[in-house]
Amino acid sequence: MAKLSEKTVQDTAQIFLYQKYSKRARSGRLFSRTEVRTRQKFGGKRADGLLAFQHYFWGTYVVSMEAKSFKTLSSIKPRRDANLLIWNSFKAGLKFCIITGMFFALYRLDDGFLQYILPLNMLVCGALIYGFFTVHSYRHQTVKVINQLAQYPANERWLAFSKDSLDKLEKDKLRALDKICKNKGIGIVVVSQKGRAKIRRSASMKWKWFGDFLTYYSHEKKIREAIQ
Repeated sequence: MAKLSEKTVQDTAQIFLYQKYSKRARSGRLFSRTEVRTRQKFGGKRADGLLAFQHYFWGTYVVSMEAKSFKTLSSIKPRRDANLLIWNSFKAGLKFCIITGMFFALYRLDDGFLQYILPLNMLVCGALIYGFFTVHSYRHQTVKVINQLAQYPANERWLAFSKDSLDKLEKDKLRALDKICKNKGIGIVVVSQKGRAKIRRSASMKWKWFGDFLTYYSHEKKIREAIQ
């Protein structure tokens, strides 16, 4: 059976998201387009899909989407990131050092040697223990497509995958992908061979305290005019 093209996944997911969010748009005015770039000062990156509308409660609301197919399977697979493992282990070691009270030796002890060696030893031990028992955790894994999606700021962010690409992922990789997306509040839309799209997991709303996410995109003025 022929694999779905990325363009098919992109277009199907965009239509699906349009239908999903059109009910939330005030006055029914909703901007929906594929291939929308961010401003040059924000990298000039091209989102596979962008939607914007005036929400009844939250004001200007932006949704971004990135689509992937079987041909880009490598960008969907979670992979262990050594730098992330080291950083997470360091944070865990620091917490362990504080919880055990050794951190406070830095200013409670007068001995120049013990003052630093005790907290350092506790930090290192905590980091090593945490790293050893969590080395295979999704917390130390990154996904190329999620890093790519991070370049398209929005109130809600979605990944669209062809079903045939997810079917090729190992079960542990798929579980890790789900957990990473859940942790980051990213939604997943799955497009089947029949051209149908369904939600695998919903996106969580991200709030911007000052202004809105349209300021990141190159056609901000035209988009605002379209949704007013």
